[in-house]
Amino acid sequence: MRIDLDTAFLDDGIRSTNFFNGRLLSAEDLTREQQARKDALKQFGAALGEGVVHGLEVEAIIGGSSTTEPVVTVKQGLALNREGRALELKQPVEVSLLRGASNETTAAGAQAGFGACSPPGSVYVSGTGVYLLVISEADGREGRAETSGLGGQPTNGCEAKRLVEGVRFRLLRLEVPDADLQNTTAKRQRLRNRVAHHCFGTTDTQAVPFRDYPFSVPATGYGAIDKLRPQFLTDCDVPLAVIHWRDGEGIRFVDVWSARRRPTRSTQPGRWALGVGDRRAAEGEAMFLQFQDQLDSLRAVNPQALKARDHFEFLPPTGVVPLGNEAFPGFDKNVFFDGVTIREVVTHVEGARMQALLRMAFAFPPVTFLPTTPSSTDPFVWLFKVRENQQALLSGGSTQEYLIFASGHMPDVSEPRYDASHWSFGNYALR
Repeated sequence: MRIDLDTAFLDDGIRSTNFFNGRLLSAEDLTREQQARKDALKQFGAALGEGVVHGLEVEAIIGGSSTTEPVVTVKQGLALNREGRALELKQPVEVSLLRGASNETTAAGAQAGFGACSPPGSVYVSGTGVYLLVISEADGREGRAETSGLGGQPTNGCEAKRLVEGVRFRLLRLEVPDADLQNTTAKRQRLRNRVAHHCFGTTDTQAVPFRDYPFSVPATGYGAIDKLRPQFLTDCDVPLAVIHWRDGEGIRFVDVWSARRRPTRSTQPGRWALGVGDRRAAEGEAMFLQFQDQLDSLRAVNPQALKARDHFEFLPPTGVVPLGNEAFPGFDKNVFFDGVTIREVVTHVEGARMQALLRMAFAFPPVTFLPTTPSSTDPFVWLFKVRENQQALLSGGSTQEYLIFASGHMPDVSEPRYDASHWSFGNYALR
């Protein structure tokens, strides 16, 4: 369509009711005004991006009763879907994964529906598999309002008094290779990490061509979650967590950061999206947080004997590893990084550089234990100790020692600087 300069283009504008004294108003006029408000709010929501704003953590009982009655708890919080609509939960709820809703009633006197958004129904836990829990929008009607009979409507007194915007939860099955679900010790230990990186797109060849040739037009999506769009996962849904359930054992793990993302702006750079798009930055953050969550769960059982390569086929480009001693449970550096190429001497880094180190790492690819070529060597990472943490330990403070690892592709952030580094915690510069 062609238009002239200084000419108002109103075809795609939001239409609202024009109020003035003396005008007769109908239900249609007021409904149009309500819809205009919703459309304007959706524009703001879409500009902020899709994802979880805060809360909506998902927890579950591992094993035990989840064998026959799998239930997860979703805490209160707020999310934005791709349509720009806000999805808010103001109280924790327990969500049964065993079956779908037996009726459409979600509250006393409220009848639920999907309104303009009609996603397909959920699957339910029906066998060993990996599932994606999503939150979706839902509309309902509540109460009864008396009617006058005007407008040709029957006066049966059953018209809804209020319209209610709410949420509902859906469960989708993620496509995971059968080989990953084999019930061997090695496969079970690495499944959570592999599923996470299926979701991040690490194992998807659609995300690789950018490094091979950045001028090609990228695919519309990558990763296990995108493979569910648009047939199963709709623009009305926001992923919350990945759940693994196994016959005879129940829920084995709930992994939030495999699916959860902070609000992420829609991709505008086109073919450069895989390089500078906001989605890649959000996935870098999620990759770090997913690793830290899984590491916390592994600390519960004999962490001193745990090797990273037994549980992780992919490490994030950076991570924080707590070291164990008599007072604090944690990992052993030499055991944990067995099979990883590291420097013999762990260097010190100033705490002032720690946040910059973590954020810089989000732009780097994960570290892989998988051989990329027949002649591939063990992965290489930098290991750093934070000066302030070491000083606290030397002064007898009650604190836990930790290491920061970073991809070998990253620059060395421990380079000493006069008047900025501390003599007792300085390092020799690399040559």
